Amino acid sequence: MTVTRGPRSSAALLETAVLSCFDTAPTQNRAEVARRTGLSRTVVTSVLNTLVDRGTLTVVAGSPVRTPGRPAIAYQLRAFADPVGLIRFGESTSDLTVVSPTGPYSAVPISKSATQPDRWAAAVLELLEQADNKNRSPIRQVVIAAPFPVSRDGHPAIPASAVRNERLAGYFRTVEKAHARLSATLRQPVVLVNDAQLAGLGEAVFGAATGVHSSVHLSVRHGFGCGIVIGGRLFTGPGGTAGEIAHVQISADGRECLCGGRGCLATLLTSKHTDRALATLYGRPLTPIEANELVTARDPLAMEFYQDIGHKAARALAGLAQS
Repeated sequence: MTVTRGPRSSAALLETAVLSCFDTAPTQNRAEVARRTGLSRTVVTSVLNTLVDRGTLTVVAGSPVRTPGRPAIAYQLRAFADPVGLIRFGESTSDLTVVSPTGPYSAVPISKSATQPDRWAAAVLELLEQADNKNRSPIRQVVIAAPFPVSRDGHPAIPASAVRNERLAGYFRTVEKAHARLSATLRQPVVLVNDAQLAGLGEAVFGAATGVHSSVHLSVRHGFGCGIVIGGRLFTGPGGTAGEIAHVQISADGRECLCGGRGCLATLLTSKHTDRALATLYGRPLTPIEANELVTARDPLAMEFYQDIGHKAARALAGLAQS
């Protein structure tokens, strides 16, 4: 986020700009923050000192980036110092979860459809204001977790072949317009990030992969995705699609995929494909609880079915493990 210093700049806007530098890299020095925000080092130093005094940031010894001369002072987010608003998009709905220092609150459905971006953004703003009053601490950052690839500049990284699908193209446009409208309504940038990559960063910084140099977090929701973290930084690749294992080919003669490939993991394993396959196998639709009970009881059909899913997912992951 680049900020132009002027009479309309506020302390909150400057703090938001500085804090946004820590979204994909948990540790930064002053030079890095100044470069990414476009602010002078004097302003950056003042804002960093304020955030340290408040407890939002902490000073760490050394810096992950070597610089000539004396060692640079590095700063790191102190876990969840301020509440964060997380918006998740489903196929036709969206919800807001507020994550505070004590943990996440239950997800609250956003009452308006994102197909009406003005009303949707107003509904999000109302929920955020309610959360501010409840937490007695302002939500300084809002993040949208999107179920599709996101480029480095924060826009959907969708292949042309997928855009040609009218239904998907409409969905991507809906999310992008909602994202832009919410940023304008809040008068601050709203981070758009792939949901699987966000989950991977969370595990690396605060979860099971804390302290590990490199990690891969596998997300299984409506489909498969993963977040790759190397040296404490989220690795998204030049086009933002690193970790899109759903589009790794596992069958040369498989069905054509929306990405333009053929035989991708996504053509064989999604929640809808799995539901249909289980219904065919057992002669009726199964609920997730029923499927889980079958696996717990080590039902032969269920065990063989899910082992096959595991083998296919492992083939898609094998390239990451060997790289």
